[in-house]
Amino acid sequence: MSADHDAVDDDLSGDNELPEDEPDLWLPRAVDPAQVAARLAVQRALTEQGISVEALAGAIIIEVPSPDWVSPVSMAWRDIAKVPSKRTSTSRAGDIEVRPGAWMVVDADGSRSRHRPKYENEQIAESLWQGQSVLGVSHAPDRLLPTDLIRAADLRISLPPLNAEDLKSVAHSVTSNATDLVLAPEVCAAVSPVVLRLARRQGQSADDFLRRAEAIVARAASGAPRPAPSLDDLPGMDAAIAWGRDLARDLDAYGAGWLSWADIDRGCLLAGPPGTGKTTFARALAVTCGVPLVVGSYSMWQASREGHLGDLLKAMAATFDEARKAAPAILFIDELDSFYSRTADSRHRDWWASVVGALLEHLDGVGGREGVVVVGATNHPEMVDPAITRSGRLDRIIAVPLPDQRALAAILRVHIGTDLAGVDLTQAALLALGGTGADCERWARGARRRARKDGRPMTLDDLLAEIRGAGQMSPTGARRIAAVHEAGHALVQVLEQPGALQHVSIREDDQSGGHTAVATQSGDVTEAWLGMHLRRLLAGRAAEEVVLGHATGGSGGPIHSDLGRATWLAANAETAMGISARPLLWLGLWDERNLATLLVNRSDLAQRVEERLNAAYEEVCRRLQEHRPALDALVAGLLEREVLTGAEVEAIMQESR
Repeated sequence: MSADHDAVDDDLSGDNELPEDEPDLWLPRAVDPAQVAARLAVQRALTEQGISVEALAGAIIIEVPSPDWVSPVSMAWRDIAKVPSKRTSTSRAGDIEVRPGAWMVVDADGSRSRHRPKYENEQIAESLWQGQSVLGVSHAPDRLLPTDLIRAADLRISLPPLNAEDLKSVAHSVTSNATDLVLAPEVCAAVSPVVLRLARRQGQSADDFLRRAEAIVARAASGAPRPAPSLDDLPGMDAAIAWGRDLARDLDAYGAGWLSWADIDRGCLLAGPPGTGKTTFARALAVTCGVPLVVGSYSMWQASREGHLGDLLKAMAATFDEARKAAPAILFIDELDSFYSRTADSRHRDWWASVVGALLEHLDGVGGREGVVVVGATNHPEMVDPAITRSGRLDRIIAVPLPDQRALAAILRVHIGTDLAGVDLTQAALLALGGTGADCERWARGARRRARKDGRPMTLDDLLAEIRGAGQMSPTGARRIAAVHEAGHALVQVLEQPGALQHVSIREDDQSGGHTAVATQSGDVTEAWLGMHLRRLLAGRAAEEVVLGHATGGSGGPIHSDLGRATWLAANAETAMGISARPLLWLGLWDERNLATLLVNRSDLAQRVEERLNAAYEEVCRRLQEHRPALDALVAGLLEREVLTGAEVEAIMQESR
């Protein structure tokens, strides 16, 4: 831009008289409200810190409120410092001219391809030692600006969001008339350069300008999606978050050229029940690391085109190529248990050999995957082909468990937002034990719907009703059966392993009418270990028989039912665990698909399994009869409270002795 044009720009706030026959081509440009606001914000920050513009030199960093402030502030600096400048972020390598007394401006909003870190750092050093000053402008300086500029900074200025007086000054500058209109602080904080430009109209008053800005902010707030969470917004998955934060630091060091790619943890496998936030973690990891997220899965690749093997492999390769081009990036592969072990499915061995083999080639990085961190997710880590989790691939398996009471309270607060402000969610979190992050989101949505239907604010009772599943709750008789069943599990668990019980609940869900949660404890596989686990599994059915005089079908069903798990455990103890008396022949671990066939065809084995189950059942019935007062007290407590913590169960049992 020429000096003449600059002079015209400086006089745009006044009236401009033009001859009637002057063509529109010669109309002066309107004042850019974003530029006015940026200049005002920088000047105010310098004044508040007592800094003279003439004294500014060396390496300076300006941190702006958001990415869209980067360009206006960079341009405003030219006018404030009143020296020529050279913008470098869109220049080609090697074209920066060092001019003593001038300014080199490096701006970064995270949306553009930048120079390689080594090149930028070299230019910073060369400019400074030769007497040229350097300005860096970014909303995230430590992550986006050159590392050497951060290290060498002589001054760091943080620009706060605009306040009401700032906006009144901007309105006066662009409209040439004053206003007494004062916008609320939260509105001012949300006014961005884009909002200022959208609010500007020719011939408008200052009041109209500010009211338009206020309306744009209000509409954006009512319809804007929630910002993507970072790792700081994800309670309840401590191990995964700790790994993610370490990765974010390493990627920063890698981007700065301090750390080799060979020294970075290149991936992990998240393992946990459905709904525990594995996909949400991947999104938050990408946000925290400041890198793109690329997503793929077996089902996504298999759905490509006609779904033939060649189509699937091409789609898989395309996803990895996308991640390489975006590097550094996070590549999230969901449903990794869909990649069955190649030895487990003999009917389609050739198919799975090709699919898993192709995935392994991409994970090994034969074609190069520098800068691509692969995060896998699975609900069933035992079903993933073992080659995928070998060293150098997804060798770090991180458990993502169901959230505890503290985490549930935090997750509920995230999804409730500003509703129920100041309300203690401890009771809701206790009732929610056994639920997932996805459940919390559903309950919060349902609680809002209840309040909206009645035309009132949300209450804690709305949330509790959603967690309980009001309207779907079983009749009184069924709730008593569930309480008896879960009380039996809880009592025997405390007797067998004191301190391991986390909680017991009769809150209904899609799977069952209640559950008992136990902290995992390792131990040697012995006859004593086997008997303890069989008694724990059979305690619910035994409690029904002891208290009600008969058993219901609550213990039966699929392989993950009480009877299914007990039978599986007893059978595999005989065939694979090495703790049966005789025979010593190893027959392998059996799964749901072929265990029933094995027992039908091997009557001798079925008899030994049944003997183990009967012995454990008789013993657990005896122990429940012995502690009948405590059992009855637990049933009453569950019917009254719905959820009891492990400590509360142990206290009730102690009082009932």
